[in-house]
Amino acid sequence: MSLISVPAVVGAAREVMPPGRLPEPSAARALVSDLREAADTATDLVLDAMRLPSDVEDTARSRLALGDTRVVDRLGWVRANAETFAGLLGGVQTPGGSGMFARVRDRAARTAASAELGGALALVGPRVLGQFDPFAGPAGVLYLVAPSVAEVEEALGVDPRDFRLWVALHERTHHVQFAAAPWLADHLRVRIDGLLGTVLGGSGVAPVHPSSPGEGLLDTLRALPRALAEGESLLDAVAGPGQTALLDEVGALMSLLEGHADVLMDTVGRKVIPGVSTIRRAFEARRRSATGLKAVVSTLLGVDEKIAQYARGADFVRAVVRDRGHAGLAAVWESPEHLPSAAEIAQPRLWLDRLPRPERT
Repeated sequence: MSLISVPAVVGAAREVMPPGRLPEPSAARALVSDLREAADTATDLVLDAMRLPSDVEDTARSRLALGDTRVVDRLGWVRANAETFAGLLGGVQTPGGSGMFARVRDRAARTAASAELGGALALVGPRVLGQFDPFAGPAGVLYLVAPSVAEVEEALGVDPRDFRLWVALHERTHHVQFAAAPWLADHLRVRIDGLLGTVLGGSGVAPVHPSSPGEGLLDTLRALPRALAEGESLLDAVAGPGQTALLDEVGALMSLLEGHADVLMDTVGRKVIPGVSTIRRAFEARRRSATGLKAVVSTLLGVDEKIAQYARGADFVRAVVRDRGHAGLAAVWESPEHLPSAAEIAQPRLWLDRLPRPERT
């Protein structure tokens, strides 16, 4: 029996997460339509800005066509992430065994784990405006969370259509990143699996010594709300020295993905969104934690929740673009060996020196 029940996760989140206020029906329909249109519009805008080689762009467009875009409410986002987490944790089962006691114990473990995960997602959910999930469907799913978008644009006092396109640009950039690098989802998943060994009480865990993987997951999930509330990194608390290199590798990748998306949303935004500077200033004043893809991965893995990770990744992208343009940056999507390390994120010149300048054509 799997340790995670998707309906139980959703039920637990429903109890504690504010659903968000949607506008009246006609305005709600316009919001959904605008978000879908913004996501479609963002595709060409992002591809044009990324300056991918023609063969890579063709591959990316083919994979983008296999993906999906969904406008959801907050519970829809929770359900989607519960399904993804259940997949990532697919190898974690209840302890098993026969007899009435074993069945009762297994049901209790499943209920507790699902409730803890639901509570953790409920804590993060209201902050998430959109997300690209590379592990969903045949080629990923882009989610836009309508109530949260409406709530934030009203709170910021920005033009709704501009803000919706700006959000869509960020999330579509993630979609294009994984479409341009078909190997990237598996690359990330392998490293998540490695870190889950720590989270579940495997090799490298210092303070937690569970008698089963299920108990390790429960200990981790119970620590999540406190870690998030206090701005702590969960893995910093549970990971031993043996996990440092893997943690740095995932952190560098997340910095690249999020920093690149931030740069693209503003680079493109300056051309097509008149109020992009106002939106950015207002949003930065509000932003205190990760959103989108990073919110999902780092919520579970505790990968540096501080906004500095966005800034480091964005600084790396800007430095490479200044030196070689977006076409030169496109080398990062060619192979895992071309991804920047944590040291290269901090010092972009190291990456520039390691990767040869592309030949002019």
